[in-house]
Amino acid sequence: MKYRTLGRSGLRVSCLGLGTRGTFGAGISDEVLTAAYDSGVTLFDVTEASGRAEELLGEVLRSKGWRRSSYVITTRVFLGGQADWSLSRKQVLEGLQGSLQRLQLDYVDVIFAGPRPGPAHTEGPDPTLRLLRLEELVRVMSDVIERGLALYWGTAGGAPGDVMDTFAVARQFNLVAPVCQWAELPPEPRLFRQLGLGAVTWAPVASGPALEEELLPHGRPIGKAMGRQQPLKVGDLQTLAQRLGCSVSQLGIAWSLRAEGVSSVLVGAETPQVLQEQLQALQVLPNLSPTTLQELDSLLGAAAPP
Repeated sequence: MKYRTLGRSGLRVSCLGLGTRGTFGAGISDEVLTAAYDSGVTLFDVTEASGRAEELLGEVLRSKGWRRSSYVITTRVFLGGQADWSLSRKQVLEGLQGSLQRLQLDYVDVIFAGPRPGPAHTEGPDPTLRLLRLEELVRVMSDVIERGLALYWGTAGGAPGDVMDTFAVARQFNLVAPVCQWAELPPEPRLFRQLGLGAVTWAPVASGPALEEELLPHGRPIGKAMGRQQPLKVGDLQTLAQRLGCSVSQLGIAWSLRAEGVSSVLVGAETPQVLQEQLQALQVLPNLSPTTLQELDSLLGAAAPP
């Protein structure tokens, strides 16, 4: 396993993390989590909207007795979560407190919040109201960190302009700024270059035989997650994967790891065997030549519109 710094923080995380999707099925979560941990995976991602996944993760962590310093837990609160349809102080605090109870933890390492408040999520396009909503969110995130309920925070699913304004609000009021983002591929380059926000993301291609019907963690079919209008041409990916001696899912994960600003790529697996197959994507990385990367960019949508 390889490790990277999470965005602007000094926190080191495994470059492959374990996500909720396809992992916490009945009777297998313990096996998959143990296999991931034994393989060097340190980042485990959940969301307050999937309370059962948090409960299962909390039960496994408690039964294993792993050192708290040996793993990183990230969770997300967002519009339409457990509490209400806003990103108010009430929703963030109650959502996080509920997550901590289900996880049986005193704190999470990273809390993501999103989608960002913006013109589409506020009561009209009034810029003053928008900035007030941003300020409320930044203040509650700062309070969460000062209370020790989370160590860092990041944005989730926000437009680049909203993320830039969030960072500016934090600096203006001397509050805690986000250090990372939970984002689709490809992450906005300027958020990494100018703000240092590393991305926790996921591969654009899922494992399994029915690739074109697979859903990403946010519920949309592959091939449409990065602005593409048509489904991916899985046959072209399979031809390229065969040429490199790997699976399509391994190829997608390896390509994701090469994207600028990516701190960790989330994978999901129903069995330890599927997990190990995905972790082997690290062996594919050295085989991605510039020519191969150009082919993958054209297939996987690196040039997709924002």
